[in-house]
Amino acid sequence: MESALIGLVGILLGIILGEYFHRNKRIEVYSQKVFDRRLSVHEELYTIFVEGGEIVSEAMTNTNLNETERKSLVSSVIHSLCKFMDTNAFYLNEDVMVQVATAYMGAEDVLNYDDDLNIATAKEKVYKSSRATKEIILQESGVTEVFRHFSIVSKSKPDSAIIRYFKSIKKLRG
Repeated sequence: MESALIGLVGILLGIILGEYFHRNKRIEVYSQKVFDRRLSVHEELYTIFVEGGEIVSEAMTNTNLNETERKSLVSSVIHSLCKFMDTNAFYLNEDVMVQVATAYMGAEDVLNYDDDLNIATAKEKVYKSSRATKEIILQESGVTEVFRHFSIVSKSKPDSAIIRYFKSIKKLRG
């Protein structure tokens, strides 16, 4: 009787452990697919954002454009970003979507200021928002962590005068 009870407990334990490991394997397979798709969406978002940045920069620097043309340029960039994010909202963090959608807002008004100091300040605000947004997209995609891991594995520590200068500027920007 005792051996039958031990056998029954062993069978039940085997079934429970089997189901546990089976579910974990399904989660790992599913997680990899979701990660791959999220990475693809973030890559495309980053590309659209950077390309939009070139158009926004044109709107902030080209004095031959009138106010309506500047608004049209910046609005087209924001619209294309929002359309992409709406289509891919399943894979994007809500906070990231808000950051991306608002990063270039106000760029159309940069050249409306009367003096060079205010224009420069307004441009820097948009550029700073753009840099922060790019960093947020990279972090949210998981790429930043993967790059950090690759650096640890390869023990890579690139160093030159230019790299040191770049790092010192990066520290100053915060």
